[in-house]
Amino acid sequence: MRFSLYLNDYETEKLFSTLRWLFVVIATLIFYVPPFSDNITTNKTFFPYLLVSGVIYMLVTQIALIRARDDKKSLQFILKAGIIFDFLALIWLMYLSEGIHSPLYPISILFVMHATIYWRTKGALISLAVFSLAYLLMGILTVNLTDFQHYFTLFFNLFFLWIIGLFGALIMLRERAHYAQKEAYHHLAHRDYLSGLFNQLSFQEKFKRKVDANESFTLLLGDIDDFKKVYDDYGHLTGDEVIRKVGAVFRTITEPYKGQAFRYGGEEFVILLPQMDDHVIQQFLKDLYYRLEALTPIAISMSFGQAETREANDPEKLIALADQRLYVAKKAGKGRTCLANDELYIPSAVYR
Repeated sequence: MRFSLYLNDYETEKLFSTLRWLFVVIATLIFYVPPFSDNITTNKTFFPYLLVSGVIYMLVTQIALIRARDDKKSLQFILKAGIIFDFLALIWLMYLSEGIHSPLYPISILFVMHATIYWRTKGALISLAVFSLAYLLMGILTVNLTDFQHYFTLFFNLFFLWIIGLFGALIMLRERAHYAQKEAYHHLAHRDYLSGLFNQLSFQEKFKRKVDANESFTLLLGDIDDFKKVYDDYGHLTGDEVIRKVGAVFRTITEPYKGQAFRYGGEEFVILLPQMDDHVIQQFLKDLYYRLEALTPIAISMSFGQAETREANDPEKLIALADQRLYVAKKAGKGRTCLANDELYIPSAVYR
């Protein structure tokens, strides 16, 4: 497995969430534990309020982050709220621990990087400007900026924050753009544009990985019955729309069963499912056929052949078994599935 430092938004926010807990520990050491507390001037009167509010916020965020993994709208809200919280907590912490001379100042670089990840160039510039303004205001309120040691520290720190922040943002944005481009190419190579499902290349790769890992799974090879007639009677636009809607059905129906669907080619589709009991497979097929018959503008039927890894561990043999059973289902009247035990599952006998 190739090592990569790239993290998606969810993984990145998990990392920042972990770092917040680390900084809570560091801040507690600075405020209460010798020799840190003996050598760093801190305001212990207000720190407990910041500590308690910070811990409550981080606990709530941690729970919300777990629940928002697949909810992009909620995730984006958590991400932006996290950046604002980081800024307020950092300024407060620095103000309570020697102001512009605070040992916690380097955390400001992470704050800029955090804003850059989600708001790109705008995030880098705004975070740098807002922090610089707050840092300058902190200096005005806490020290005499006419003294060399104070104004030198202030302007020296801000100068290097802008240098590191801008260069760090430049590198980060370039790497993210490169990764996004790479993902786009991968998407084009592995996705079927019409159905929205993964294509045959992706299926072959996924299938081989599962076999090589000795995973137990079920394979369903399916075919839309009389699909040529759909094109002949309704036209190619309607035929393409049917493919799109079948793809949507497969994506929806496989997710609860922890499966994955692929367009094998033309009107053929493949579904990979974890190894499961016969009654679960039949429930899956019942749900699948029900949704297919409810499609508009025309209802369709499909035939499937099932094969399981306990029958063969060779990819070609497994696909051949599913193909043979698909042929049996077609010959038996279509709109049905020939199961791994060679019995026929007929949906009309279940819900009609």
